[in-house]
Amino acid sequence: MNKKKYILLAIMVLGMAYFYAVYQYYSEPRLHKPYCTLSNKDDTVRIAYIGDSWAYLHEFHNCQIPHMLECQIHQPVRVYNFGISGMTSKDIYECIYKNSEMKSFFQKRYYSYSVVTVGVNDTDRKMGSNYYKRSMDGILQFLLANDIHPIILEIPNYDIVNSLKRQGHLRIFMRKISMYLNNTPIDCREQFRKVLDTLISENKYQNEVSIIRNQSWNDNYPEDLHHLYVKDGVHLNDKGYSKLDSIIVNEILRTY
Repeated sequence: MNKKKYILLAIMVLGMAYFYAVYQYYSEPRLHKPYCTLSNKDDTVRIAYIGDSWAYLHEFHNCQIPHMLECQIHQPVRVYNFGISGMTSKDIYECIYKNSEMKSFFQKRYYSYSVVTVGVNDTDRKMGSNYYKRSMDGILQFLLANDIHPIILEIPNYDIVNSLKRQGHLRIFMRKISMYLNNTPIDCREQFRKVLDTLISENKYQNEVSIIRNQSWNDNYPEDLHHLYVKDGVHLNDKGYSKLDSIIVNEILRTY
């Protein structure tokens, strides 16, 4: 085989590898059969707070949920966090089944509720709304199969436009490719909120799943960016977490 054929073959192999990587990156997750978590119930209300960096950083916030709930229901309340920064909804769904630490997180104690904070990275990276929908469906199927009441945080009013502008040239180029391939606009927050509502409606989850609506705590945009978020406009400050905690407590009391 001459040198030109070697070069052509190498280009073909690299091209196939590239398109396979792109396909894997944007593809919706394959749904798994839910495994069983610990089912021993007692009088303690345990809440799993899972998701991306919003869940991870919540661990370092002086969480108000246990105190506020205990005053109302007169039972012990515990909140447990498991967050991984930078994760998309698909990443978190896959972690539930493939990450040994997250599997242990669910299997070593019984949870009554699970707060789920995913989607910011999906919208920030301009992934497809069906990618988000399928991943959320998998997360909900897992929680409901284990009698854990899901409390989903609707895509918040973070500063999605400036988040893109602050990224490097290569990442901006990649995001523009994502926007083209996924038919996703720069501000796709509402698109993702609507697809979550579609999922809830199609699967008749209305009485099984709670949604923390963006308007219930984060509706004063852009003023909220100065009061509830840190400088990056993407992550909450302590005041933002406290406000969100109170909304979560109200939702738990509504369904308790």
